[in-house]
Amino acid sequence: MNTITESEQSNVERIAPPNVDIRATVDQMEKIAQYTPLAILALLVGFPVISGILHGSIGGALFIGFIMFIVAGFVIKIVNAVVIGPMQTVRYKRAATTLAGQVQALPTPTSLWRSWWTGAPGALAITRDGHVVIVDRSTDYSQLWLGQGQIVNVSVEREATQITNTKHGGRFTFGGASSGGLFGGYTTGGRSKSTTTTVETAFLEIRYQLERNGSVYTSVIPFSADRRGADELCAAITRIEHGN
Repeated sequence: MNTITESEQSNVERIAPPNVDIRATVDQMEKIAQYTPLAILALLVGFPVISGILHGSIGGALFIGFIMFIVAGFVIKIVNAVVIGPMQTVRYKRAATTLAGQVQALPTPTSLWRSWWTGAPGALAITRDGHVVIVDRSTDYSQLWLGQGQIVNVSVEREATQITNTKHGGRFTFGGASSGGLFGGYTTGGRSKSTTTTVETAFLEIRYQLERNGSVYTSVIPFSADRRGADELCAAITRIEHGN
């Protein structure tokens, strides 16, 4: 990800010091999410395989490695669901609350604001004098004030995920107690019914440029299923007018 240079910072009307603690929290959680699965694989798969090879049983080592690889997959899912996921949610929500307080306490009155924690924490506000204030991962958690001319593009994107649930019906036997019973019997086949649900998630992309002909940066604001909210914020930023 590009980082904002000092020359670019000088072209921004205001830029507050970075939120060092929040930036460190995000970096730490990303490293935990990246290295924890590798550590589990090394512990559950690597050690048994190496041990088997050292004992001269290559075939046995490969078999154990395959079994433990499957086990490790389940362990990784459990650790993500029970430990890493909840820890990230708590820490990111706390960070988002802090950032929300910052954009609500700007020296210039704001017309609207929003904070989020999904993916990574962040916050945004639109001031009444026509600035968009962003503080998120794209700004390295500095409070960035953008003028109308620095916003390159604002768009609403969406992702659609299809979730299929399949229900299997039972099998029924009519007639005797068994197929070889006195009265014979007939067994019906079970029926399966699949239902597919499409889940859409929306997010707003703000592309901005800090200096003329300079690098373009992107801030991504998640809206989950609130497509209308994303459209409304997109329209508000697009229609920004500077106050007198």
